Amino acid sequence: MADEVKFDATVQKVQTLVDYGLRVTLDLPESAIVAAAQLMALKREGAILHVSIFPDKQVTTEGKDYEHGAIQARPEWEPGR
Repeated sequence: MADEVKFDATVQKVQTLVDYGLRVTLDLPESAIVAAAQLMALKREGAILHVSIFPDKQVTTEGKDYEHGAIQARPEWEPGR
């Protein structure tokens, strides 16, 4: 297992659990398959993670600046699709 797993992501959801813990759900781009596999391996191992977050100041989904490889916003869900 690599010492470090790096990937771009956006925060999809933050939830409060019944035991007052927190659950954070991230969206990764399709190109992050290796990082996802590394995260799955860490999950299987029961690893405790030390997490640091560094927002990309040049690219945001709010500003719609996707030229630097930002994660594309998901299209809105439409019934019947």
